[in-house]
Amino acid sequence: MKLKRVWFWVSICILYGVVVFFVNENAKAQETNLPLSIEPIYPKNHNPQIKGYFDLTVNPGDEQSLSVRITNKEDEEVTVSMKSANAYTNPSGGMMYEDEIDSPDTGLLNDAVRMAEYIKIEETVTVPPLSSVDVPIEFSVPGSDGQTLLGGILFTTQGDETEQQQEVEEGTANFVLKTETVYAIAVQLNLPTTVTSNFFLGEAGFIPETAQVFIEMTNDAQKIQEEITGTYSVSDQEGNKLFNGEFGPFKMAPKSKIRYPFQWGHDTLEDGNYTLNIKGNIADRAFSISKVFTIKNKDVEEYVEKTQPNVPQANVNNGIPIWVWIISAVLFGIVMFVLGKRKK
Repeated sequence: MKLKRVWFWVSICILYGVVVFFVNENAKAQETNLPLSIEPIYPKNHNPQIKGYFDLTVNPGDEQSLSVRITNKEDEEVTVSMKSANAYTNPSGGMMYEDEIDSPDTGLLNDAVRMAEYIKIEETVTVPPLSSVDVPIEFSVPGSDGQTLLGGILFTTQGDETEQQQEVEEGTANFVLKTETVYAIAVQLNLPTTVTSNFFLGEAGFIPETAQVFIEMTNDAQKIQEEITGTYSVSDQEGNKLFNGEFGPFKMAPKSKIRYPFQWGHDTLEDGNYTLNIKGNIADRAFSISKVFTIKNKDVEEYVEKTQPNVPQANVNNGIPIWVWIISAVLFGIVMFVLGKRKK
């Protein structure tokens, strides 16, 4: 009898391992089987050590032609929308590309060079099935006394439209879900001038929607600021340390600013005055700052409303195939059946 139970649990473990294997393989297939591949065609002034985007040595006033090869791996033709973009710093660090962003969390300084104005590309291109098309790009290098100019190109494909239904208080609401995939290729222009870093921290504050403390960070140099790293802690008005952590390393786009967030890490969230302490390094230079910020009672109430909304239950598609759920349900049923027999 003991031997039968051993073999039963061994079979369960093997079957579970098979399920996990197929889930992992399915995820890998979804990642690699993208319908398009977009690759730069590198000119002579490209840095040969860089792959995946343009890294060019240029001079102010230069005019240059580039091209990008779009390969369609599908059996149907695909239409790709294209547009030039500026380079922003992601609020959590790193680069992001968009033609224009209006957000308190990220932005460009007033004297930033917006590269979207200098990069010219067609609005759309149609790629036949199982073939490639080379798309021309023209750009001019603006006058600048900086070290690096950064922009990008966005390629967007429209996916299938699916009709969805959602239960609401007054009945069933129908809506159309339209998916799209966006690819980005950076265009980095390296000028002969070398500039010094001009990085600084601003005010601290609290974002009630996400319960995050933030510190304003600014890269006021016309170059990519690299190797921003450090530690942080938050204390209450009595000086008790509530939580702490590390951040970085990350980069900031030229002439950009962000509100860098730290997730609230204490058991309770109450109104009052707090202090954000930061110690860090930028390249080889150390910096530190202590900033007092206030959490108001309305901030706490807003966070509670955001995290406990009175909305209908929604169906979430997490990408796991239905057969995985069926096998899992069968396994659970077998286990419960055996445990029930043993209890009797």
